[in-house]
Amino acid sequence: MPLIDIKDLSFGYDGSETDLFENIDIRIDTSWRLALAGRNGRGKTTFLKLLRGELPYKGTITGVPKTALFPSSEDYDIEDWRVRKELNILGADPDIMYRSPDTLSGGERTKLMLSQLFAMEGVYPLIDEPTNHLDRHGREVVARYLSTKEGFILISHDREFLDRCTDHTLVITRTGIELVAASYSSWWENNEQRMASEHARNDQLRKEIDSIESAMKKNASWAGKAESFKNRSNAPSKVAEDHFRRAYEAKKASKLMSLSKNLQNRSEKKIEEKRSLLRDEEKSQKLKLTGSEHHSRTYVRLKDVSLFRWGEIVCSGIDLEIQRGSKISLEGYNGCGKSTLIKLLAGIGEECGITAAGDIYIAPMLKISYVGQDTSSLTGSLYDIAVSRGCDKTQFSTILIKMGFTKEMLYRDIDTLSLGQKKFVMIAMSLCEKADLYLWDEPLNYIDVYMREEIERLVKDSNITMLFVEHDARFASTVADGEIDLGENKIKS
Repeated sequence: MPLIDIKDLSFGYDGSETDLFENIDIRIDTSWRLALAGRNGRGKTTFLKLLRGELPYKGTITGVPKTALFPSSEDYDIEDWRVRKELNILGADPDIMYRSPDTLSGGERTKLMLSQLFAMEGVYPLIDEPTNHLDRHGREVVARYLSTKEGFILISHDREFLDRCTDHTLVITRTGIELVAASYSSWWENNEQRMASEHARNDQLRKEIDSIESAMKKNASWAGKAESFKNRSNAPSKVAEDHFRRAYEAKKASKLMSLSKNLQNRSEKKIEEKRSLLRDEEKSQKLKLTGSEHHSRTYVRLKDVSLFRWGEIVCSGIDLEIQRGSKISLEGYNGCGKSTLIKLLAGIGEECGITAAGDIYIAPMLKISYVGQDTSSLTGSLYDIAVSRGCDKTQFSTILIKMGFTKEMLYRDIDTLSLGQKKFVMIAMSLCEKADLYLWDEPLNYIDVYMREEIERLVKDSNITMLFVEHDARFASTVADGEIDLGENKIKS
């Protein structure tokens, strides 16, 4: 397989204050199963576009074979038997290739596009976020499928998914690009150790800078005294015998001023040297999540509940109990009713055509915070959205800045933001609400791995009560103290 050779690559979008890439030199073997990772907005999708020659850039990119992109709306001329073969490997019904795209589920569309991608001969697959519409079982199937293939670049924020199907990792960091012959988790662990070391080193450098600046203040005080001596020595003398004393003071003042200037110059040079050693720390700001505590111990109890959407049954026989302080992972295959149940409990079932039958208890006056999958309901400026949800604007903006937003972005219309940034807005609103019960439906879709780690930490370390749906297996296993499989309606702890 050929090598992609990138030399002195620089690229930035028009109007942007900084370039996404600056003087990048890297070589990529196209036989690698390469994970492409990095924070939201760092340029992962842009990097794929640069490889495809879709954007102007400075530098050179050579050796790129013919590429094919996932997801894609292109109609490829592929023999049916090749696509059917790949669909069979993925465990999908081969007949979906003849159905209208509008009739396919998100998981079926994903499997069909991947089958078409790998059914083509002589192309280099560039795969951008294939897991967004897959349940946990679907992710396992696709990861196993990709692990048998050779030569592709894969963007995903699902850490376990990346580990299972890639053998090299390319990470876009704050200061450049890092390439390692290892899994993403191996890179992450090494990076965390390095960041901890650099954080300690930076702390020491900052202390040294503070010490030098303190010495400079004392030096400035000496300089002031020297200037005072000099002015006094230059004053007219009425007494002849003061002449020699004033000459002595003038000479002493000149020496003090000369020493002061030398110390000032040396100190400023030391500070610049120390500051040049400070490194950017790729580190998420710490978030906080503080819920309220309802007087009832039992928040929700369902017994033999059936759910319907527009009169059609979705699932039945649901038994669920949510106690104060519990964090429950709601699991099951796509279409088993997870989102339907979340919406019912969030109080928006009626507008979605959702009804229920059975024994349902929800504690009176229970305050609920809901994060859904769909961001299309967000309209207007970020501050308008915050006010409509009753969020404190200062707290809301502080959380978003900790999530990587700039102050300028806070005044943008929501339509100008990426899907990942819109999801940040929804999570930020939820963090502003001191709720009794948090209902989060796939909160990590489009969220980068750095913020996934931070959201995982804040939920795990808080004493909130939460029912959530999340196909990121690592998040669910770390956060939940219980789970219910809605497909089988089995409760585990």
